[in-house]
Amino acid sequence: MVVTAAAKTTPKAQGRLREMDPVRDLGSIANLVASAFADEIDEQGRAALREMRWMARLSPLVWWWAQADPAFRDSFRGFVWEEPAATGRGCEIVGNVSLNRTPGHRQWWIICNVAVRGEYQGQGIARQMMEVAIAEARQLAGQGILLQVFQNNARARRLYTDLGFEEVSGAADLRLETIPSVAVLDLPGYELRAWKPADGQAAFDLAQQVIPPTQQWLRPLRARDYQPDWLSRLGQWMSDRLAGRRAYRLTVLKEDRLVAIVAVTVAYQAGEHRLALMAHPRHVGQVEAALVSRALHLLAAAPPKPVTINVDTAHEAAIKVLRDYGFKDQRTLLTLRKNLE
Repeated sequence: MVVTAAAKTTPKAQGRLREMDPVRDLGSIANLVASAFADEIDEQGRAALREMRWMARLSPLVWWWAQADPAFRDSFRGFVWEEPAATGRGCEIVGNVSLNRTPGHRQWWIICNVAVRGEYQGQGIARQMMEVAIAEARQLAGQGILLQVFQNNARARRLYTDLGFEEVSGAADLRLETIPSVAVLDLPGYELRAWKPADGQAAFDLAQQVIPPTQQWLRPLRARDYQPDWLSRLGQWMSDRLAGRRAYRLTVLKEDRLVAIVAVTVAYQAGEHRLALMAHPRHVGQVEAALVSRALHLLAAAPPKPVTINVDTAHEAAIKVLRDYGFKDQRTLLTLRKNLE
């Protein structure tokens, strides 16, 4: 999870800042992060917390791993803030910042899990942790740093802006509570058809052009996700069957070139329906309405549930179409960057 939270920056705190020790700190950090992000953590974040807690229970193995594998340090690099424990014995962790290499660009770093316990906020702890993390990335010859923060977290955004971070991209979550009855719109000049396995390479190429580079650094695209072998397809089919969901994909072609895709995941049991939409930059504004109309027409026959979609904020044409169909903005996750060179 790479979302960040932060606190006001004055007055100065009285505790101490130290380097994170994964052998003894993971459990406390997991509890702190879970508390700080209780209202916004997603399934990916919950999975990361479960992994941290699992590793905390295996501290001897973590110690051995840290000694044997130099790459381990890059996965568990960071700093914590300690204050005297309420019991008067020892210290307890009340702040954390993690610093990891971006998976898709080894010269860039990610600052994440910036959290300060509520009663210690407003004392400058977040700023001091951020400053030492930035200095560490610079010392490690990093070209720059990325972080992510929700748009409505004005306090954290002010801190990051003060530290030289600039917004480079955003992803908006939209939600439709009730699926309306919609007319299926035509798309003159384009060919629409169902997805074929042979479309995998073209879809991968489209994703590389559509998804911002910084997002690809954070979550590298993998060709096998777009061109799965038969065993992977079988595994996905079985997973969908067990979960009570079914996926549909519709492709848009222009002169035999794939230029847009809409994916619809129908939840027949638990969960919500989901949409995903990609369009080539040269065709943005021309294909979105037809694709969304078809997706909603398909979902009209599905169990009545809300529909969610995550859209790049730069894809304004898609966001407008979704709002026109009744989708409401939920939250927007911003990606910020700071160059170190």
